[in-house]
Order: sequence, then structure tokens, then C-alpha cells
Amino acid sequence: MKKVLRRRLPREIRENFFRYASLFLMITLCMYIVIALVDAAEIIIVGTQKNQADSHLEDGQFTVFYPLQDEQLDQIERAGVTVEKHFSYDINVDDGSTLRIFKNREKIDLVVLDKYGVNNQIENYGTDPCLAGGKNEVVLEKRYCDVHDISVGDTIRIGEENYFVTGIGSSVDYDAPYRKLSDTAVDSKTFGTAFVADEEYERIKDNNSVGTEEFTYAFLLNDAMSEDDLKQMIRDFDFDYKKVDDPYYQEILSDTYGKRDKITDGIDDLVDGVEELYDGSRELTDGTEELKEGMNDLCDGSVRLRDGTVALDDALRMAGLSCGSEKVRATAADLAEGIRKAEEGSEELDDGACELFDGVEELRDGVADLKDQSDEMMEKLFKESPDNIMEFMLREDNLRIGGAAGDIEINKLVGVVAGIIVIVLFTYVLSVFVIHQIQSESSVIGALYALGVKKKDLMVHYITLPTVISFLGGLTGAIFGFSGLGSSWQMSDSYEYYSLPWFGRVIPAYLIVYAIVMPPVVSLIVNFLVIRRSLSRTALSLIRNEQKVSRGKDIKLGDMPFMRKFSIRQMLRERRTAFTIIVGMMIALLIFVMGMDCYVLCESVGRLSSEDTGYEYMYSYKYPTKEVPKTGEAAYVETLKKERFGYTLDITVMGIDTDNPYINVKPVKGKNKIVASDAVALRYGLKTGDKLVLTDNSDDIDYAFTIADVAPYSVGLTVFMDIDSMRKLFGQEDDYYNVVMSDHALSIEPGRLYSVTSRSDVVRSSDIFLDLMRPLFTMLITMSVVIFCIVMYLMTTVMIDRAQFGISLVKIFGYKTRDVKKLYLNGNRTVVIIGALIGIPTAKLLMDAVFPMFVANVACTVHLEYRWYHYVIIFAGILLCYQIISMMLTAKLGRITPAEVLKNRE
Repeated sequence: MKKVLRRRLPREIRENFFRYASLFLMITLCMYIVIALVDAAEIIIVGTQKNQADSHLEDGQFTVFYPLQDEQLDQIERAGVTVEKHFSYDINVDDGSTLRIFKNREKIDLVVLDKYGVNNQIENYGTDPCLAGGKNEVVLEKRYCDVHDISVGDTIRIGEENYFVTGIGSSVDYDAPYRKLSDTAVDSKTFGTAFVADEEYERIKDNNSVGTEEFTYAFLLNDAMSEDDLKQMIRDFDFDYKKVDDPYYQEILSDTYGKRDKITDGIDDLVDGVEELYDGSRELTDGTEELKEGMNDLCDGSVRLRDGTVALDDALRMAGLSCGSEKVRATAADLAEGIRKAEEGSEELDDGACELFDGVEELRDGVADLKDQSDEMMEKLFKESPDNIMEFMLREDNLRIGGAAGDIEINKLVGVVAGIIVIVLFTYVLSVFVIHQIQSESSVIGALYALGVKKKDLMVHYITLPTVISFLGGLTGAIFGFSGLGSSWQMSDSYEYYSLPWFGRVIPAYLIVYAIVMPPVVSLIVNFLVIRRSLSRTALSLIRNEQKVSRGKDIKLGDMPFMRKFSIRQMLRERRTAFTIIVGMMIALLIFVMGMDCYVLCESVGRLSSEDTGYEYMYSYKYPTKEVPKTGEAAYVETLKKERFGYTLDITVMGIDTDNPYINVKPVKGKNKIVASDAVALRYGLKTGDKLVLTDNSDDIDYAFTIADVAPYSVGLTVFMDIDSMRKLFGQEDDYYNVVMSDHALSIEPGRLYSVTSRSDVVRSSDIFLDLMRPLFTMLITMSVVIFCIVMYLMTTVMIDRAQFGISLVKIFGYKTRDVKKLYLNGNRTVVIIGALIGIPTAKLLMDAVFPMFVANVACTVHLEYRWYHYVIIFAGILLCYQIISMMLTAKLGRITPAEVLKNRE
């Protein structure tokens, strides 16, 4: 009996070839979609992670105004942190592009050459790639080479000399090679990176004075300290800002720290002057003291002289010389009086000198107090001295690192959700397919059962064919998904945009299980459950093919033409099958709507970004001037952060005036009042009156805002404040600004700016987003249409097969095939229309609820609204698909003969 059952398998395939072929094709396409999307993401993500580990990706980097001293670098190294100089020198090339020259790396962010992978050895290159090791040798970044058609062995002119290209590769810190982090898109036509030997870097810098150099250091923390500790260590290093060779930097500091230094220097000069006066007064006091002592000695001598003149006078009188003695005595008296007066004068002079010294000492103490108070006041006014850090950035905040893996994460999420939908669709279609097969062969199963065929043998027989087809379909889908037509196609735009090494093939075990093991296992389980339930009936019940009586005939339809009444009655009689078609349509539509949402998102990002960008140029300042440039509109911008779905995105807080001509938003006064863009409102589910908490990670501060209004604006994620209120909130001066918008190019010194963003840059960035997503939504839409048609074909075939007895009976009454088509297929068209009217909005609502998770790591608007004609096109497409399927099934109606009535009689 097993042999007989085996012989039925080829006949079953021949008789239902298109049905089994459709099931095979559906499984193949479903597996192809999931494998292609998820495997592409796995290759990029796993490859990026491995490349980062092999290349010793930095934990972060910092840029300083003035190079660190050797002892400062030694201090960092002694703390356990690995640090390496990544100094860069930007130089223009003859074609107008810019090359950023680096020295060869040895410890961090190693260069990956396309052929050898991470390669730190200088080799005899010939035509093979290797690192630049000598004079006039260079390694170029691969995307720059792709755009400029440069190969290994070519020469490129840098400055005034030709350089031999020894290798082409990439570096993990320039995965997305933005020239500036504020750039809206990668442009490899105008910017690339290059790597040369240490001596060659210095020679290029010395020979080209027009370039600009940045002093950047990459670091690995090695769990020795936190990033905050390292940042504080660098801040604490001695730094003389006057050594910085940047006139705009000096200009900014001259208005703040320059005034401080003038005050401090003036007080220091005063202290020095008072110290000199103090020393002079001390010397004067010492001199007057000596003078006083000398006069005292002289006074004592004058007393002895007076006593001597008295004795002499007495002697002269006794000798009869009284006349001469009088003169001597008088002279001595005058001399003694003069000396006495001089002594009194010296005492007064000494007293005056002492008083002067005391006054100078008091002045000295007062000036010392003044210095202490001024130092205290300076510390209050200038809480922090200027440190050497221009920029300190962790790798997770660096847009150049891991950009490809972040973007293709969308593919993985879409693939996972598509995989869930596919499982549901596959299980549902398979269950309908199996149920119908068992019902159509009920009498055969009953007869075999009555002849003594074991339940186990029957179960194996009916399980075999669907399980084998499921396995082959899954295997075929996996082969195509892993091939160049699958994951490689999905990765193509990543390789054409990002600077990535060629990653090796990744075949995750879970995808093998999903594509090859899951389909036959699901088929086995579904068939087992259905067949076991059917075989639990009696043989007589199976032979009679007893079905539950439909209550459709009890419904009163009123007076209407026979053809219409029959179609409605048939639809009511087969309402379970109709419900099956509607559910199958809705599940198949979920994949289509997912692809349409991807397209609509990309289209709306480009269209709305262009419409909402009112300016032609926006200048972001590093060193603002005191006066806003004429014809420019000032604004104040800060960047805060907000977390959702595990991803932290940048939220731009923009302070503007109420009459800003380039942004059609009316800000509200108040330090906690914001007007949210509809992009932010849609992203975070906000409305007027809600609270929005944004975080400043650098200062560890949370800002709570109340949403005063929601305005249409879709350029990034932006909220708006009154500019004066924003200045007060963030502690800026009353006239502070750092952004200027204009409808034409302004003449601003490049050294003052972080970046210049043009309207064309915004549009181009949006177009790039569309290009990156195109393989994803193209495959989803195309494949989902095919899957939808297959599901429709299988479901409609089931409905016709169930109606074979009725169709045969109608033909006995003389109805032609075209009349049968009207009675049965036109009724099915009504079911399809109802299914479309229910399935399209239901699938749209379900997918819109899930879709924001797919782009949780992309700072863009999530406008998913379809235009009215999108719904019309989808509806018309469904009817067109059904019309094509109906034409295909017309031939099937023609093959149903009146003999079917005889075959199914009891």
C-alpha cells in the first residue's frame, strides 16, 4: 500500500503543478526577501565590528589649540591611556578637491588596505598595495579613488609635487568620510584622506604654506580611567592661550580673558611699584637713622668743644688775653648751637622717614589686599581659565565612525519584521492549502482508510509533498538571498557611499535555520495537525465528504436579477473562504506597505526638507563677529539630545526672532517654552502642552520644555525658542549669535566658521538618503507584489475548487463558461474589493505603528502619510492583479466538466 501511495505523488504534482509551483515560488520569494535584507545587514555590521577590533578603533579623540608637550603626553601614558598623534594637514589638489593628509598610524585606527587588510609593514609594492614608506609616496582613501578613477601605481599631484599611489584603503575613523562633522552628506568628489610617512608629512607641511593643520589625538582608555577624568587631566595641563596661532581665537579671548589679563597685569605692576617704594622708604629710614646717630655723636663732641673753650677762656683771662678769648668762646657757642639744631633736625628727619615708611608699609598692605580681592573677583568673573581643548569627542558621538553599520541597521530591522510577517503568511497559506487538499481528497482518504491503510502511512503520504516543496523553496530562497542578487545587491549602495573595506561573506546560523529548517518544520506541524484532525473522523464521513451546512441560504436577498442573487448567495455560502482570502490579502499587503512606507519616507524627507529650507546659505560660527553681517539673519543654536527606542538623537534648539524671513515659525517668549517642529512631534508622539526633556550630555544637565505649539518644519529634528529667552536660558550675552542665514552668499572669513550649509546641500543629502534606501524599498515593493499575486492565485484557486460541484451543475443547465465566470469569479471580485478596502487601511495602520522603530537611529522626519493617489494606485493594482488571475483561472473553469457531478455523487 505504501508503494501505491508513493505512485500518487508524481500524479499529484502533475495534476496540481501550478498550485505547487505557486507555493514553491511564494516560499522562495519570502525567504529571499528576509535573507537578502538580514544577511546584508549582518555582513556590514559584523564586518565593521571585526574591522574596528583589528584596526584598534579609538575610544575617542580630542583636538587641541596647541600641541601637547612631550611631558604631558608622557603623563597621559603613565596613567594607562594609549594616545597617538593624528595630526592632519588639509591641502587643495589641482582638481579643486581637498586631501586631508595624515601620518601613518601605528597604534590606533590603523589603515586597512584593500588587498592585505590591516597592514603595518612596508613592502616592495611593485603593483601590489602597501603603506607609503618613502618620499613622494601616498596611500589614498578608497571612495576618493573610486570617484577620481585612481588606481594603485597611478600618480597624483599634491601641492607642487607628484606622488606615487602605493595603496588604496580606508580607516575606521573615516568610515563615513565627512570633511566636517557638520556636513549634511559625504562628498568624495571634493574630499578624501591620504596617509604618508612621518618625514613626508613634515615635508608637505613645510612646502605648502596655504594648508591648514589640526592637532588631533586619538586615545584608548584601556579601562585605566574614564573619559571625564582624561578630559579633566587635559584641561588641567598648563596652557598659554597666547601661543595659539589663530587670530580669530585671539580676538574672541581678547574681549574676555584679554581684559582680565590687562587688569591683572596692571595690579601686578602696581604691586611691583609699591614694593620698590617700600624698599626705597626702608633705605631712607635706615639713612636718616644713621644721620641721627651721627648728629648725636657730633652733638656730644660739641659739648666737649664748649667745655674746652670755657677752659681756654679761663686760661686766656688769667694770661690777660680776654679779648681773644671772647671770640673763641662766642664761636664755640655758635658752633654748639648749630650742632644742636642740626641734631634736632636729624631727629625730625628720622621721625618723618619713619612715618613715610609706615605709610608705605600700609600702602603695601593695602595693595596686597587689593590684589587678593582682584584675584578673587577675577576668579568669580572668569570661573575657568581657557584650556587647550578645542574638541573632545567619544567614538559613539563621532558621525564618521560606524555610519554604514548604523544605516543598514534599518535593513536588519525591516528584515526581522518581514520575517515575522512571512512566517505568519506562510503558515496561513499553507494551512489553507492543506485544509483544502484534505477536503478535496476526503473521499479518497476515506476509501484508503476503509481499506485498512494505517493512519501513520496516510499522514506521512500527505505530509511528504508540502514538506519537500517547503524545504526546496526555503533552500532556493536562501541560495538567491545569499547570492549577488540578494545581500550583495542590498550592500551595493553602502559600498558606493561609505569608505569600507571588502567584508567577507557572513552566513549566520540563525538565517540558515530560518530559511532551510523553518519552512519544512512549519509545513510538517501544520500538515500533522490538519491531517490528524481529518483522520479522526470515520471512514464513512470522509467518503461522503460531509461538510458543515452553511446558513447562507437562510438570508433573504429580496427581488433582484438571478445572476446577482446567485453571486451573492455563493459568496455567503463560501464566506469562510472569502474571509480566508481577505486575511491572506491583508497579511500579504503588510510587506507591500512596508516597502511603500520606506519609499514615502524617503520621498517626504527630500520634498519637505527642500520646501522648509527657506535660506540659500546658513553659516555656523566658531568665532562670531560683534556685528551680524549685513543682509544676514542671526540665530542662536544649541544641540541637545533625546533618547527613544534605545537610540540617542541630536535635537537642534534654535533661537530665532519672530520675524525671521527664512523660517516660518513664530517662537514664544519664555525660557521653558518651545515650538516643536512636526518632525519632532511625530518622532516622539508630542502635542501642544506636553513636556519635552532634552539633555546636555557635556554638562550633564536636563532641560524641561513645554510645547507651546507645533509647526511644520522637517529639516532634521528641531525645536524653536525666542532668541532672547534662549540667550538667558543658556547664559549668553544679549546680542550673542552663532548662526547666520542668508538668501545669497556672504563674505565671511572661513577661519571664523565651523561650516557653511547651502540649500543644495540639504537637498543633496535628502537625495542620498533616497539612494541608500532604494534597493530596500524596490525589493520589498516588487517582491511583495509577486507574493500578493501568488497568494491571490492560491486563495482564488481554493475558492473555485470548492465550487467545482456547483460549477459542474450549472454547466449541466447549459450555462457557458463566460456565464460561469460571472457567477463565480465576479463574486470573488467583490470579496477582493472588500478585502482591499479592509486590508489597505489595516495594513497601513499596523505598519505605521511599527515603522518608527526602523528609523530610530536616523534624525529625520517620519512623515508616512500617503497622498490620495497612492491609495487609488494600490487599490487599482489589486484589482488589476485579480483581473490577471481571473483571466488565468478562466481556462480552469473551462476544464471543469459536468462529469464532476457524477464523480461527487454518493
